[in-house]
Amino acid sequence: MSILCMMPIWHSTSETWIQRMLMELGDELSVIVSWNTNGFKKWENRVDAVSLIPCSRRTRFCYRLLYGATRSSDSLAHMILKREIYRHRIKRILCHYGEFAVTFMSVWREVNIPLYVHIHGYDATLDLRLADNPNKKYFNENYRNELMKLADLATFIVNSEFSKSLLVDIGISPNRIFVKYLGVPISSTQKKHFKTENINVLHLGRLVDCKSPDRTLKAFEIAKEKGMNGKLVIAGDGPLRTTCELLRKRSPYKDSIQILGAVEACDAKKLLAEADIFTQHNVFGEITRQSESFGVSIIEAMAEGLPVVGTISGGVSEAVVNGETGILVAPGDIESQANAIYELSINPLLRQKLGSAGYKRVFDHFSMEHEAKRLRKIMNL
Repeated sequence: MSILCMMPIWHSTSETWIQRMLMELGDELSVIVSWNTNGFKKWENRVDAVSLIPCSRRTRFCYRLLYGATRSSDSLAHMILKREIYRHRIKRILCHYGEFAVTFMSVWREVNIPLYVHIHGYDATLDLRLADNPNKKYFNENYRNELMKLADLATFIVNSEFSKSLLVDIGISPNRIFVKYLGVPISSTQKKHFKTENINVLHLGRLVDCKSPDRTLKAFEIAKEKGMNGKLVIAGDGPLRTTCELLRKRSPYKDSIQILGAVEACDAKKLLAEADIFTQHNVFGEITRQSESFGVSIIEAMAEGLPVVGTISGGVSEAVVNGETGILVAPGDIESQANAIYELSINPLLRQKLGSAGYKRVFDHFSMEHEAKRLRKIMNL
């Protein structure tokens, strides 16, 4: 079986789950296609990596000479994609993001190969707004119709029941949608929680309104006021980075708050290993109108044996079992988030209980092996 996998961004630090999925496809993966592979020609020294927008003018000219006989309306990216499909004799196509997939509708109609489009949440949020301009919609008015047309050609894979509900609300048949939770590596040993004077609280994720790191900062301050000893580490980047930096500088506990920006996967792993509590305050984004579709970093935290303090929002409830693997509060309830963080900080037995249950839940439901099995079943591999 020859599989082509495509995504708009190559090796994004916030999309490590794509790299894991490539590994799960194994030897059946033949080629990876992206807008720009940043000069990389191979993935893992064995799979071709191809840019849809070649950097050199000479390369672009050669492509037009070689494949210019196709319909004049086809863009260069369409030509390159079709070339890779035919050159590798592709039997299955896995395309990440609905927004990316609708760009190549003419290709899907022409090649007539089983197509699987992986939806990740934002790409099914029709009312999504720009982070710097809440009055401007991210998608144009035709996007819904394009998704409906895509549903006639593709099988949709989603990362949660919540994401599935977004597609169903658009009007896509549930029979065309399959849920496949994202899998994460599981530590060989889970974290052991002991009584300690200083607690490490971690937020790992993009600094966007639906993850509201600003609320987490305020909750941390309240927990400190209650007498908690420890620090808050915020790892991630995004539109709310400046807001978080400003809140930190104004905080009476600024020396206990670190804002690291985006981190590589190996650094994220280290931060998780050093943390005692993982927290994220997910809400319906007041500006972007987006909700958390699943929360990979939450699963990664559970895979380390960390208790989670989160909210009942989007797909978070599918990952975290309230009172069993973590504590979920109402979105916007900063006081309750602070109380949960404080309670966990002074109760190592509770941290151990929730962390151990979370570790087991990931092992039972969200391992890479579980994801690979589900992915291969959906794609009939």
